[in-house]
Amino acid sequence: MARRIGNENERAPQATLGTFLWSIVRGISCSAAVAICGAVLVSLVQLIGGWNIEVAGIFQVFSYLSMGTGGFMAARLSQRNGWLVGGLVGILFILAVNLATTGSIVLSDLGHDTVFRMGMGFVTGAIGGVLGVNF
Repeated sequence: MARRIGNENERAPQATLGTFLWSIVRGISCSAAVAICGAVLVSLVQLIGGWNIEVAGIFQVFSYLSMGTGGFMAARLSQRNGWLVGGLVGILFILAVNLATTGSIVLSDLGHDTVFRMGMGFVTGAIGGVLGVNF
């Protein structure tokens, strides 16, 4: 069933594989932009304020916030299956960050911590995706 837009007789265009993939790519790029802005903001506050932030928890908050934002933007473009699109954005964002930092897309240690981060990435992106489709 097509999603209705405007009045009752107008229908949204059918989703294709191309729009599905394009929405995921757009979501990952939006996630990267938010993560970079968050890292710069935290670094500037640390530099100007002279705070000694040694825990990575603050950067992790911006990482999850960026996954949710990317899932939201991807679902807005996809207009359907927000939980799936957002969840894929969350997982693929974690793999993209791993590729950028280690040079490999393969996760070297698949321990409980890594599985937990992947699960939280999926859940955070899925929540953003559900919000993106519904609002």
